[in-house]
This record gives sequence, C-alpha cells and structure tokens, in this order.
Amino acid sequence: MFNLEMKNPLKSYDDSKLIKEKVLYLNNNKNTNKSLVLWGTNLHNTVGVKLTRNELNMVKLPYFIKSVIIGILLSDGYIIFSTKSKNGRLGLTQSLSNSAYLYFVFNILAHYCSRYPILKKRYRFGKSLFSLEIVTRSMPCITELYPNFYVNKIKVIKPSIYNDLTPIALAHWIMGDGTFNGITLLLCTDSYSIKEVVLLINVLVIRYDIHCTIRYYNQHYPRIYILKKCLPKIRQIVLPYMHLSMLYKLGIK
Repeated sequence: MFNLEMKNPLKSYDDSKLIKEKVLYLNNNKNTNKSLVLWGTNLHNTVGVKLTRNELNMVKLPYFIKSVIIGILLSDGYIIFSTKSKNGRLGLTQSLSNSAYLYFVFNILAHYCSRYPILKKRYRFGKSLFSLEIVTRSMPCITELYPNFYVNKIKVIKPSIYNDLTPIALAHWIMGDGTFNGITLLLCTDSYSIKEVVLLINVLVIRYDIHCTIRYYNQHYPRIYILKKCLPKIRQIVLPYMHLSMLYKLGIK
C-alpha cells in the first residue's frame, strides 16, 4: 500500500513527483483507500482543461490553498483583472534564481491554472532580465479575496489578517519577503505603511508569541525584525511548509 506519511519534515509534500504519485494512487483506489489526506494538497492539475462558467463558479479555496494564497499576497503576489472578466486572477512573478520556489507554488496551484508558468523578459538599465510568472484563471474564489487586500487598487493590510495568517501563510510570506541577515529573520514590508506593519507585528506577537521590532531600510521603509530568541520558535512553526530552496531565509544551510 502506498505510504502517504511524510518521514522527513523538511521535505515538502508538494513536490511534483510526490503529488503525481498521490493523485495516481488515490484515483486508482477511490473505493478502498482509508488514508486521511489534507484537503487541498491532492487537487489535480487542470492546465489545458477548459472549464465552463458554472464550473468556475463552483470552485472554492480549501483551507490549505487559501493559506498559500494569503502568504503569497502578503509578499510578491497580486490580484489582477482583465477586461474580459469581472473576476480576478492571482499572479506571482519570480526571478529565475527563485524558479524552484515558483514551481513549488505552481504545483500547489495547478488546479486553478489554465497554463504553465511562462518566461517573462524585461529591460532595466539596458540589461535583459528574465523571470517566471504564474497566473491563475479568473475565478470568483480569487475575487472574494480582493476586498481583504486592496483599497482603490492599492494593496493594504486589514485586521482580517489575524485569522488569515495561518502557519502555512506565514511560511509563504517568509519565502517571499523574508531575508536572513546573518543573525535573524527580517520581513521586508517596504510597500506597507507603518500602521500596517504594526498590525502585522501585533498578529505575530498575539497569535504566535513571536516578538519583533521595527527597523527602517533607507530611513523610509519599515521592516519587521524578528528577535533572535524567537527564531527557533518561528522555524518550528513554518518548517513543514517551506521549500528546501528557501530554508536559507531561516538561517538553515
């Protein structure tokens, strides 16, 4: 019998090979399998599959997937609207150096995507820069998240983040915005106001007992500085959901 139990807590259960094995096993053993599977980790890839409007309206975000998206939106993710649909799409763009993380996210969100990650090219200071982009379908379940993160098309942090910042979301926030300064973890919250950063700190302190201070980058951008004594605690919380390529952000080689 196929063993769904993860023996190594640092090896992500969202590895593409493992997901394919899980889905194949579950599809072939629908009537006999008694194993418990976290809803949202075994959704199949629908790239290239055309979904009707009614099917799109029926799609919901399970706890796991929603938490991943929350973490992505806290960092580099964004919700965009096209002129062809009233519903939003989730997007994430990463440099090629972070391609392992981007495909890790794609394997999680492939059920909601109509295409594979695409290569993007842009120019900056006369140089060509390449990146990879994931974009989901335009879906009501994505649109439902928009009011929690946007006001007048500007990304903001609202009090609802207290309930939304699950350990899974925290892990993806760290993978997107975290940096290790040689001593402890910093969260680069440069795009948020000082009021919003204080709100995020309050959530970390009250919900997880992770104590932080604020340090400014270039004297203008507030960043969250995790106290060194809290680094072991935050590792314990997020390690099961981190991709191996991002462990360095927790000071783990």
